[in-house]
Amino acid sequence: MESVENKEVNILICLSGSPSNLRVIKAAAKLFERDKGSLTALYVSSANEDIASNTTLQKNIACAESLCAEVHFAQSNEIALTISEYAKHTAVTDLFIGYSPSSDLFPRRNIAEKLVELLPDVDIHIIPDASASAYSPVYKKSGESFWNLRDLLLVTGIMAAATLLSYLFDRSRFSNSNIVTIYILAVLIASVLTSHRFYGFLAAVLYILLFNFLFIEPRFTLLVYDSAYLMTYFVTIIASLITGSLAVKLKNVAKQSAETAYQTKVLLDTSDQLEAARDSSEMIRITCSQLANLLERTVSFYTVNDGCAERKTRAVWNRETPEEEQFTEAEKNAVLSVYSSMPDGKTAEGGQIYFPVASDETRFGVLSVRVGKEPLSEMENTILLSVINEFTMALNNEKIRQEKTEAEISAGKERFRAGLLRSISHDLRTPLTSIYGNAENLRENHAFMSEEDRQKIYEDIQEDSLWLKNQMENILSMTKLESHPYPSLSVESVEDVVNESLQHIDARAGGHTIRVIGSDDLLFAEMDPKLITQVLVNLLSNAVKYTPAGSEIIIRLQKEDGEIAVSVEDNGPGIPDENKAHIFDLYYTGSAVKSDSYRSMGIGLHLCRMILHAHGREIEVLDNQPHGAIFRFTLKSKEVEEYA
Repeated sequence: MESVENKEVNILICLSGSPSNLRVIKAAAKLFERDKGSLTALYVSSANEDIASNTTLQKNIACAESLCAEVHFAQSNEIALTISEYAKHTAVTDLFIGYSPSSDLFPRRNIAEKLVELLPDVDIHIIPDASASAYSPVYKKSGESFWNLRDLLLVTGIMAAATLLSYLFDRSRFSNSNIVTIYILAVLIASVLTSHRFYGFLAAVLYILLFNFLFIEPRFTLLVYDSAYLMTYFVTIIASLITGSLAVKLKNVAKQSAETAYQTKVLLDTSDQLEAARDSSEMIRITCSQLANLLERTVSFYTVNDGCAERKTRAVWNRETPEEEQFTEAEKNAVLSVYSSMPDGKTAEGGQIYFPVASDETRFGVLSVRVGKEPLSEMENTILLSVINEFTMALNNEKIRQEKTEAEISAGKERFRAGLLRSISHDLRTPLTSIYGNAENLRENHAFMSEEDRQKIYEDIQEDSLWLKNQMENILSMTKLESHPYPSLSVESVEDVVNESLQHIDARAGGHTIRVIGSDDLLFAEMDPKLITQVLVNLLSNAVKYTPAGSEIIIRLQKEDGEIAVSVEDNGPGIPDENKAHIFDLYYTGSAVKSDSYRSMGIGLHLCRMILHAHGREIEVLDNQPHGAIFRFTLKSKEVEEYA
């Protein structure tokens, strides 16, 4: 049997002429982008509808086509049936349709509800109208008046139907006891279906009046000659009150269950969004927007730094008239008062309620909800406090993550410094000892040395000093990049940078020849000239160090597709394949035999890679033919006219 994961996704968009249909199209496109499969859009029109003149519909169609949807049209007065038949015929797996809640007194079943019944095997995604809240407002308000037109009309209809049925029974010469039973049943039905026990009592009163007026002799009067009916009336009223009370209790239990489910959904949704947030700023924005939509009120978040309150985010409910953005003194004082009394403080000021957002150890800020003259209901207050708790936990977790990341970075820097210190203390000892020994030898034996011996000692001291200078330049550049990984880029001449690097290389020590092969055009690139000079110095120093005397080293400059390729080529022994994967690692020295007696510190090539990574570039090592190595990197080419 084919698994659900391997099932091909076939998405159908139900097009309409509503502006909010764009949300439906985009929601379907996101699923299509994630799961691929096929994407189809369908518009069902009436027989005489002019599709071309509906500009909003045309915009929706164009949007669907731009998102790679295949658009189809159909004509029918049974829209839900037509969509369901089309979906079955094309094996649709996911259907997207918009939904706008009806404002009618007796709302009819909409297309989305019909499709849920007609397509039980299809995943139907119902996207609410943008003007409606993301959550149902049914559970928002409490303490509303029991008086409503719907229940009144419902009681009237039930009693009218009972009266008509009783009239038929009366005409067929049934006894009055059957008519009483009909009316009692009507009273019980009214008690169950209406929202308050008052309507059950009203139904009982109507039963007494109608039955007495229409079916008790003398008719069309309210006189009662048989006292037995009085007991019947009394029992009926008591039964209606008891039934109404039980019905209300059952409805309250159902309402509480629905409110609990609603609250759970809100918290899960908020938790998921906060978990997906990238940083604390996004968490603040998500929380304020979520609460503004849930409570249909303006929500703000404030931070306090050095005793100064600042409004970070303000989410205005889209049905409210946006107020002035001015941050008043009263508002600032309320924020500072709550912030100073954290984590338990809470205050109401100027039609706003201020809540602290703080854990046991950290104060994050203050959140306010504009209530005006309408206080928060118990359900709203519960949801608000729950969301604030989720928000506080998310901010606290983000703070812990940041502290952990900072600790890891700090530990990494400490490891880097410790390793660098070990490397320096070990590897700088040899040239320093050599310089000290040669200087001591010159001081004590200068008069007994030939000029040739003295010149040899001078060259050794100069070579050791140059090696030390280059290593110190590498160390300084590495520590600078560790602290400030973003170089200062400017447009520089590549030839000038190459010439500057050659000033730091003593190729004569080994009898090497260094040639520059460049383009006839002037080459300019975006770079940090000091850092790129350091890269070339390291590459050239390695080429001189690891190749035999008399070797040739070539610096090649080429312009390629808007970039400038820089390569340092030598004809030495080359680099073994097993070393190439690690040659740019920190402190890696490999196994190559060098032309001098110094131990490599293993930071030069690693620094080259760090510098080029800071430029957004890579460095690679290749084999030269017939033997030798090539180190190659690229820089972004720039024209001087762009910066003239």
